[in-house]
Amino acid sequence: MAGAIHIHAASHVGSNETVAGSVLEPLVDRKLIYAWAFAAMFWVIWGPWAGFFVSLKFNYPWLLGDWFATLYGPMRISHTQGVAYGWFSTGTLAMAHYMVPKLSGRSLWNPKFSWLGVILWNLGMVLGIGGIHLGFNQGLEFAEMNLLADLFIASGLLSVVVNLFMTIAKRREPKIYVSLWYLMAGLTWTTINYLVGNFVAALPSSTGANSAALNGFFLHNVVGLWVTPMGVATAYYLLPVVTRNPLYSHKLSMIGFWGLAFFYPFTGAHHYLFSPIPDWVETIAIVSSLMLIVPVWTVLANFWGTLKGRWDLFANTVTVKFLVVGAVYYLTTCFQGPTQALRALQPVVHFTDYVVGHAHLALFGVFSLWTMAGFYYIVPKLAGREIYSVGLARANFWLTFFGFLFMSIILWAAGIIQGHMLINNVDWPDTLDTLGFYWQIRTVGGFLMDIGMLCFAYNIMATMFWGKPTANPRVV
Repeated sequence: MAGAIHIHAASHVGSNETVAGSVLEPLVDRKLIYAWAFAAMFWVIWGPWAGFFVSLKFNYPWLLGDWFATLYGPMRISHTQGVAYGWFSTGTLAMAHYMVPKLSGRSLWNPKFSWLGVILWNLGMVLGIGGIHLGFNQGLEFAEMNLLADLFIASGLLSVVVNLFMTIAKRREPKIYVSLWYLMAGLTWTTINYLVGNFVAALPSSTGANSAALNGFFLHNVVGLWVTPMGVATAYYLLPVVTRNPLYSHKLSMIGFWGLAFFYPFTGAHHYLFSPIPDWVETIAIVSSLMLIVPVWTVLANFWGTLKGRWDLFANTVTVKFLVVGAVYYLTTCFQGPTQALRALQPVVHFTDYVVGHAHLALFGVFSLWTMAGFYYIVPKLAGREIYSVGLARANFWLTFFGFLFMSIILWAAGIIQGHMLINNVDWPDTLDTLGFYWQIRTVGGFLMDIGMLCFAYNIMATMFWGKPTANPRVV
């Protein structure tokens, strides 16, 4: 039965993909996906470049003057929200609107719901980030945007959830491929998590350690129950269609799915070790963090198994480069996250740049790379055009690869150095003098990444309008 699932999934998301006028291709709403993609291309420039100017402020705090909107605080939030809710979320929802009809064997249940979703989501983002720059801030990590913006975003998400779930419920394909499992879970969990983190946590009764615990639950599950399942869904979709191999093991993918569902929700409190939060809650968070090795390794085993016999694609195909490097970073994330949750290690790395490097490793190093791979695959097919520039695609990969490598390694090194200085009773301001050099290198790495993202955005937009027309776009 498992083998039948593999072959069936491969037939639907594999061989038919290369046939001009595939029977499944008309099921995809190109204009709707373009709308999400246009938004993603805006935010993929806004978010990372806001981060670049934030990094400059570490060494040059006077940069951009003393206007409130360009101070470190608003700029930093603009960066994090612009990347997480702007670039990644709109990008992954573009992918979802491509994958769901293809895997369901039918067109969207009601495209108007998703059109409403893309409008509300991006109006909420503009209101939220604009509000941040004007001083409207809820004061909750990763939930800083004002309540009006949250209402727009939550309503947009709910509208999308209804449409995609109804499409899946009325599917013509009897089997549910693993990507749909992850998509349905991510959409369900995040609808609940977003309401908890932005509305329940903002109630006046949410104070003290309870507020910290609730926020820890929310912010960590933005990564674990939104970014991770949506990103893994994209990776599992792309693996068979790019390699022309059936998925190595559907059963293994299901073990990983349920492992993520069971362990990830309990990890948030590992951000608050040695705090007033009860020790038993912290211990459960530590154990759950260590157990995340299960869902991560199942994804990696499926990666290497599905790529068997097709490793030539890694050398010749940008899309596969993004997928494989993202998988390697996923393994690195799996090592870092559980170990830095340990009580023996956290006193060294907590409150240092090591954690900043780790956060970038997940959201950029893994899931942004997989989302870019998704765009390089679907946009030429939607446009009926070859990718505008293979050279720009390669430049995008190498700039982001080396830029992120420089930035992450330097942040981890700086964090370990600062952590040891702090536990040896060096005054915190004195540690900043030591870190200045490392911050400059971090900024150079970030600059290379951001140039790479510019290459990506321009290449995707140019492909939509100016790529060479073809009935059978090749995988770049």
